[in-house]
Amino acid sequence: MSEQQPTSPAPKKQMGNLAQRLLTAGVLIPVLVISMFVEATHWSITGFSMLAVFFAGDEYLRMAVGVSPEGGGDRAKGLRATFGLAGAAVVFANTELGTRDAMAPVLFVAAMALAMAILVRKRYLPQAGRHLAVVLSGLVYVPMLACVWPLLKKDFGPEWLFLALALAFSSDSVAYFAGRAFGKHKLYEAVSPKKTVEGAIGGLVGGVAAMLGFGHFWLAPDLPILDAVVLGVVGSILGQLGDLIESMVKRTFGVKDSGNVLPGHGGMLDRVDGLLFVAPLVYYYRILFS
Repeated sequence: MSEQQPTSPAPKKQMGNLAQRLLTAGVLIPVLVISMFVEATHWSITGFSMLAVFFAGDEYLRMAVGVSPEGGGDRAKGLRATFGLAGAAVVFANTELGTRDAMAPVLFVAAMALAMAILVRKRYLPQAGRHLAVVLSGLVYVPMLACVWPLLKKDFGPEWLFLALALAFSSDSVAYFAGRAFGKHKLYEAVSPKKTVEGAIGGLVGGVAAMLGFGHFWLAPDLPILDAVVLGVVGSILGQLGDLIESMVKRTFGVKDSGNVLPGHGGMLDRVDGLLFVAPLVYYYRILFS
């Protein structure tokens, strides 16, 4: 997700980046809204979720294996294809077969397929143990956390998927602009040098505003005000935690962005890192307390 910026050393470059961010959002947001509220079934959301997981998982694997966008060296095409398809299969099966019935067996099959894909890469056996650890952690990090996205619409209606998206992205966006405008104190410089305490506080405000404005006062009037505030605070904290975790991963592997599939936003994983942690909170709140 976005980095908060306390200073502005290159105004023209930042304005260009902001324009790209807005243009990309201007294309994606209407498509998502139509998929949520106009398309009556959950199929389009399931398809978008599978596609997002495919790209985000591939970015995670490319960072860890050391595959550059320009190619060269170990391009790991077979392993990347297996990993992407396995992640998409986890989302699809979990949505269509049910959480209790599908998650464990699909993860088992995915883990076995990835283990075999690593085993047959004889040229890279010295790195096989590290690659196995990467793909197994990636199964948990991306598809297992993302598999609730289509379930939010399928089980509870489009408004709850929208609330999860609004919570994650409002918190991130307000944190970004608050960090740019007021950021002075570093939040966690060792992991993400540009993030600030002021930006993090702005993110909390954005999360609460999203759950009150979009939730209690509009799409989910049955959502109590106290619950909306708590969800906003906890969801913002989890979203910012997801952002920091992805920053930690990128710093470990020495990359700035996970990819470039979304102009102005970096990679798919850069865009959904907070949502990976926010959506399960909203989903299981709805199961346990509604």
